[in-house]
Amino acid sequence: MTVDETETHSRRRAAVERTLREVHKDFFRFLLRQLKDEHDAADVLQEFYVRVLKSFADLKDDEKLRPWMNRVLQSVIADHYRLRARSERLEKAFERQMTVESQMVEEEIDLLVCACLYKLLPTLVDDYAAIIWRVDLLGEDRADVRDSLELSESAFRVKLHRARQALRDRLEQSCRTCPEHGFLDCGCENVASLRRRLDKEKQANEAGEK
Repeated sequence: MTVDETETHSRRRAAVERTLREVHKDFFRFLLRQLKDEHDAADVLQEFYVRVLKSFADLKDDEKLRPWMNRVLQSVIADHYRLRARSERLEKAFERQMTVESQMVEEEIDLLVCACLYKLLPTLVDDYAAIIWRVDLLGEDRADVRDSLELSESAFRVKLHRARQALRDRLEQSCRTCPEHGFLDCGCENVASLRRRLDKEKQANEAGEK
């Protein structure tokens, strides 16, 4: 590798890590606004990442990534409130609040997920970024996208699957990126705790496949 190639690689790596850090911070800031507690926000963010990464393989070909991630985040937030409710009165108060604010929160979650996925697109190869953008963010009809790319149905499914897998890898890197120090596999306890959970899930999945 030449000096110029090394410098280009280093700049690209720095840009990717900067994006991963921004995505992590965006999710955390949103949760902090909702939950009003840094520890709770960190816990919910960790659970969100774990559920998304664990269930990513279950995402159906004809299912769109953006609304699927919206539902996962909404579910994690709702589960958190139910677990943290210290009395029936508090839980009922939360349910009333969610009824009033649910549409507004859903819209904010949708914008958050869309923005974070959009930020990750430039970290993928162009072909993968383009198909994720059109299918999962813009919600274009799959047949239209397939025909415009001049792909057979089977080739289109393979390409979309590979693009989503590449995006999943970026999401995993994002959750492993320390929002404070900005590099992968930081030794901070929050990041280390999440890394242990992800490694445990990975080992469990590998054991189940044997």
